[in-house]
Amino acid sequence: MHLTKELISRPESLKRLIEKIFEQHTHQDEVIISIYAMIFPQWNDIEQLHGHPVCGDKLWRYICELFIKFDKIHHPRCMAGGAWINYWFSVDAQLEPWEINLSNCSIAYKET
Repeated sequence: MHLTKELISRPESLKRLIEKIFEQHTHQDEVIISIYAMIFPQWNDIEQLHGHPVCGDKLWRYICELFIKFDKIHHPRCMAGGAWINYWFSVDAQLEPWEINLSNCSIAYKET
């Protein structure tokens, strides 16, 4: 994952990239898919992803806070941040604060 390794050392750049994702969408699913596409550049070629990425505590909290703000605006009737908490990246305090670990993921690509 060249993108992840490159951006971990520059959290401000990673934050801005993630903020842009939230700015471009109005639905939780769109945000989550865009975050996955950021991590997996060949997202459109993936049939199924087994497992979940794991990220450091600061990154997980940052995205969760953005989801809470996003949901209060776009989905005021649902639990703010619930989509992120329930369905997506796991957190591991043993990782670097902005690290993303994909070792728990395996990818099945679409047949061409």
